[in-house]
Amino acid sequence: MDKTWDERAAGGAYKRPNFPTEFKRQLAEQSFEPGASVALIARSNDINANLLFKWRRRYLAGEYGLPALPEGAAPKRIQQAPSLLPVDVVAEAAEHRPSMTVDTVQSPADLCEIEFDRARLRVRGNVSPDMLRLLIRELTR
Repeated sequence: MDKTWDERAAGGAYKRPNFPTEFKRQLAEQSFEPGASVALIARSNDINANLLFKWRRRYLAGEYGLPALPEGAAPKRIQQAPSLLPVDVVAEAAEHRPSMTVDTVQSPADLCEIEFDRARLRVRGNVSPDMLRLLIRELTR
């Protein structure tokens, strides 16, 4: 290994390397080529693979200039989390009720209220049956 990025500054402390932007861009582009291995590219350039992954994110964000990915080397898309629903937290009722009741009310706000032993879930809006099943399953744990 002829090149080392691990240089010591005056006083014996390690100095953090400051890689040129063009070097970061070049390695990021190289890592997006079909069949490229981030680990091998990082190892052959004496850097940590996690650093190269960081440079790849920054490259895609345009921090090193306009990204120019090779043909067929589109980055993986990050799945977006499902949208959240509005939730009201209501104090527990003092009286005892059956373990679970479901009461749907037709109103301008489309309200669905589900009452458990120790909780009440009130959902407004048009909610899919799958979402309601998920909410009920999680709340009955």
